[in-house]
Amino acid sequence: MNRRRTSLAALCCLSALLCAFGTSTLGAAATASTAADPITDLGEPVHKVQPLASGIGSAPDGTPLSYFVVSGNENLNAEFTVVDMRTNEAVFQTRVPHGKETQRTFSQSPNDGTVYFGASDGGHLYRYVPGTAQLDYLGAVPRDERVWSSAVGPDDTVWFGTYPSGSLYSLDPKTYTLTDHGPALAGEQYIGSIAPHGDTVIVGTQPNGKLASYDRASGVFTEIEMPASHTGTAVSALDIRDSQLFVSSSNMYVRDLATGEWVKEITGANARVSPIDPNDADAVYLRQGTEIKKYSLSTGTLTGTGKRPNATPESWGWIDYDGTGPFLSLTYWNEGRTYGWNLQTGKGFYAVPPLMGAGAPLTSLGTDSAGDIYAGAFLSPPGMSRYNPDTGTFQLLSGTSQVEGYGTFGDRLVFGRYPQGSLYLYDPARPWSSTNPKPPLEIGDEQSRPQALVELESLPGTVAVASVPTGGRHGGAITLWQPDAGTHEVHRHVVRDQTPVSLIEHSGLLYGGTSVEGGYGIDPVTDEAMLFAWDPVTEELRWSLAPVPGAKTISGLAIGDDGRLWGIADGRTVFEFDLARGETVRTIPVDTSVPIDRYGDDHRLLFNHGRLFASLAHRLAVIDTQTGTVTTLYGRGSGRGDGVNNVHELAQDRHGDLYVVGSGTHLVRYDLPEDVTPPVVLARTGDAATTNGAAVWLEATDDADAEPRIDYRIDGGEWREYAGEKLLVKRHASLEYRAVDDAWNTSPVERYVR
Repeated sequence: MNRRRTSLAALCCLSALLCAFGTSTLGAAATASTAADPITDLGEPVHKVQPLASGIGSAPDGTPLSYFVVSGNENLNAEFTVVDMRTNEAVFQTRVPHGKETQRTFSQSPNDGTVYFGASDGGHLYRYVPGTAQLDYLGAVPRDERVWSSAVGPDDTVWFGTYPSGSLYSLDPKTYTLTDHGPALAGEQYIGSIAPHGDTVIVGTQPNGKLASYDRASGVFTEIEMPASHTGTAVSALDIRDSQLFVSSSNMYVRDLATGEWVKEITGANARVSPIDPNDADAVYLRQGTEIKKYSLSTGTLTGTGKRPNATPESWGWIDYDGTGPFLSLTYWNEGRTYGWNLQTGKGFYAVPPLMGAGAPLTSLGTDSAGDIYAGAFLSPPGMSRYNPDTGTFQLLSGTSQVEGYGTFGDRLVFGRYPQGSLYLYDPARPWSSTNPKPPLEIGDEQSRPQALVELESLPGTVAVASVPTGGRHGGAITLWQPDAGTHEVHRHVVRDQTPVSLIEHSGLLYGGTSVEGGYGIDPVTDEAMLFAWDPVTEELRWSLAPVPGAKTISGLAIGDDGRLWGIADGRTVFEFDLARGETVRTIPVDTSVPIDRYGDDHRLLFNHGRLFASLAHRLAVIDTQTGTVTTLYGRGSGRGDGVNNVHELAQDRHGDLYVVGSGTHLVRYDLPEDVTPPVVLARTGDAATTNGAAVWLEATDDADAEPRIDYRIDGGEWREYAGEKLLVKRHASLEYRAVDDAWNTSPVERYVR
C-alpha cells in the first residue's frame, strides 16, 4: 500500500495568552432595532460547556491535572484548559488558533504525559507539554479531513483517525512527519477509536461498527470479526488493559489479544474502562447502568462499588488527590464535571472546572400556539430556550439535548430530539417540570433525527413526523404519532432510500420533500430529491417526482393562498409547483454559489398576508411571487455591513415579527411593518383610442405608503416598474398591472385589454 507522507510546516510554538479564568457570560448583549433598522440581535439563547475531549494526567511535580478541549462555535474557536485537580483552578487556559469543534480526540503519551488532540473541523493538530504555558500547533491533516480520534503508542507515535474517508494517520513525534496510511475498511467513513498494540494498530469504525487491525510493517488493514451478538453501528472506544482489549459499542466486548477469542460481553456498560488499579493489578473499573463497577481481568467478574456518578466517563485516571492513597477519577463531557473516590477510605470529591464554554449553535426554531419562540441547540445538555416577545426575556428549559424540529398539537408544543429519535409533548401553559413534557416516545426503527412535525386535520389526534435514519442507514420515515395515546406507526422508505425532511398537509394529503442523504456515514444511492404526495389515511404514496431536476434536497414547503405549493431546492433555489397539474411552474435562483446543505431542513418559507418570506442561501429574504424578485433583508448579500453571512431557520411570533438564527448562535428578530393592507391601483385611459393603441396611465394609493411602486407587463412579458409614462396598449394586447407598498403588500394583478 502506498503511504503518503506530508512534512508539516515547522512546529509553531504559540505562547498562549492566559485567559481570564472563570465561566464566560452569554454572548453579546441584545442589540435593539430602531425605526430605521428592523433588526434586533437578541444574543445567544443557550450557552454550553462541552468538552467532548478530556483527560487526566499530572504535572512534572506530581500535581494531578485534568485537560479539557471545549467546543466553540462559528464565531469563537475551541478552548483548551488545564485544571489543577486539587484546587479546581485553571493553570492554563486559551482559545486554540485554528478550529472550532472537537470530537473525542484527546490522547496522552504513556511515557511523559504529553497531550495531543485535534480539531474536528479542518483537521488541526495540537500538542501540550504538561507544566508549560504554551500550546503547540502542529499543522493539519490534508484532504479536508476531520480528526475524529487519536491515541499515542508506547514508542510515542501519535495516531489519528479521520472522517469522512475513514483513514488512519500517524505523526512522528520527533520529525513531525505526518503519514497517511489510507482508509481502514471499505464503506467505513469514520475511525472513531484507536488502540496501538505492538506492531499493530487496532481501529474501530463507523457507520457499521467494525474492528480492524493495521499491520505497521506491511501497511495492510485486516478486519477483525466482531462477536455474533454485536449490533452496534459504531465502535466508540478501545482500551487495552494487560492482554485484554475492551471494545465499546452497543455493549462492551472483551477480547483476549493472546488467543484472539472474545471472552466477555458486558451489557449496559458505558464506553471506556479505567487504567489498572495501582493497588490491584487484576482490577479495572467501568460504569454499568449507573454504578461504577470493578472488573476482574482474570475472572471477568463484576463487583459493585456503590459509587453512582450522574455522568458517563469521558476519561479515567488514578490521581494523588490528598496523599491518602490513589483516587479513581473520571471526567464527563457536560461541563467537564469531575468525580473522584478513594476506594479504600470511601472519601470522594466532585468538581465543576472553571471552563469558559461558548454559545451553543442553534439547530432549530419553533413557535407555540401562544406565539412564544423556541430555540433548540446542538448537543445541548443545558436545554432549549424559550423567548417571550412581550417581556424580551429567555427561559432555559433544561434537559432537552439537541432539538431537531418543532410543531404544534392543539395548544401544546411537540418537538423531536436527536440522537434517540425522541418525541416530546409539552404544555406551555404549565410550568416546565419533570412531568411536563411527558416522558418521550422513541420512534425506533433506526430513526434518529425528527425534523418536521405537522398536526394532521385528516387524522385527528395525530402528528406526522419526518425523520432522518441513524448513521450508516438509508430509509428515513414518516411516523404517525398519537401524542395523547402514546402510540405511533413508522413508515420507512415512503420514497425509497431517501429521507423526508419537510412536510405540509393540504386537502387531505401530506406533501413532503426529501433529501438524497441518509444518516451520517453513508453515501447517497439515489440521484435527485423528490416531492411526494402521501395519503395518511390509506397510508399510500400517491405520487413522487423531482420538481427541480438534479436537486439533492427539497425542503421549506409552503402553500400559497391560491393553492400553489412553494419549496426550496438545495437551499438556494425557490420553486413554484402547480398541484392540480402536477408540474413545476417556475424556479427562482437565489444564490447558486452557496454550498448544498445535507438535509435542507433549516431552510424555510413562510406566507404572511400574501407575502412570501424565506430563509435560505444564508439570508432572510422576501420573494415577490409575481415577479420573482428576491429582496434580501438580512444576512449574506444584504449589504448591511454587519458581518453576518450565515442565516438559517425561520419562525414568527404572536405579533407577526420574524425570527432567524444569525451567525450560528444568535437569535435575531426582524420587525415586520405593521401595515398589512395592500395598495389600490387604477388604470386611467385617454379620451379616445388611436390606430396605434389606447393611451393608459396607472396610479396607486396606499394607507401607509405615500408612493407605492407600480409594476406592469404587456402580453405576459417581463415585469417593469412604472415611472408615470403614457402606456400605449395596442389592439388585442393585454396590460397587466399591480402596486406594491414598502411593506411588500401587493394589490391583486389587474388586467386591461383593448
